[in-house]
Amino acid sequence: MSGLIPLTVRELRKWYRNPVFFIVGLLQPIFWIALFGSAFDITRLFSEIPASTGIVSPFAPAPNYITFIVGGILTTTSLFTAMFSGTSLIFDRRLGNLGRFLVSPIRRSSIVFSKILSTTIRILVQAIILIGAALLIPNGLVLAHGINILDVIIIAAALIMVAFSFSSLFSIIAIRLRKQETIFGIINLINLPLLFASYALFPSGLMATWLANVANYNPVSWSAVSIRTVIEYGNVMNGSQFNSVMLYLLYLFLLSLFMIILTIFLSEKEIRD
Repeated sequence: MSGLIPLTVRELRKWYRNPVFFIVGLLQPIFWIALFGSAFDITRLFSEIPASTGIVSPFAPAPNYITFIVGGILTTTSLFTAMFSGTSLIFDRRLGNLGRFLVSPIRRSSIVFSKILSTTIRILVQAIILIGAALLIPNGLVLAHGINILDVIIIAAALIMVAFSFSSLFSIIAIRLRKQETIFGIINLINLPLLFASYALFPSGLMATWLANVANYNPVSWSAVSIRTVIEYGNVMNGSQFNSVMLYLLYLFLLSLFMIILTIFLSEKEIRD
């Protein structure tokens, strides 16, 4: 795609040259882990149940709640960051930048994909910082023994595919919008159902049956469970969890591929000044 790299660099410069936006974007997921994860450690309720009762914690094998939700927080951070990628397109239209891009010799899809790609890079940076912070928090993230480079690749792949899927979705929505209030309203309508109708924060055993069934088809669940499995078990490629993780990654791949193709088609056909 012509012009993709320069436009992506432009988007990244807008990110790190805005100190408030840059710092808030990095600190927000840390607050999720440090405050929500520590304040709502529901795993303690199950740790106090005597083993003789035969009751198994639905959070097992996670030793604490932070370890359980790290995969979910990584995914929802990717989700929320990706959701706002479309707003950049609206701002470029309102400021007149989009018109200059459209008359230049670059593909229209490059304009959209520069925002998607820059969003994905930002998400990976946030993920590295979040995992580091989770490891440092008292009673925080506990990684399974045996985690290797392939496991890290699985985590990165899940986050990248979630980023591409939802960045593409909200870029498509923003292609013909002219008011950022409209896309903000759509974001607020979608983000909470995607978060709470998923396995990001709670296991299926603690959810209503109908909600657990819905969550099973939620891309947020696919990513969160894949990452959680890597963190809790390690060496997934050689473990008994290999098939389930690969199945979820396949679902994410097909979704992201479909959204990328749809974005290319609609960008070339529908994007206007």
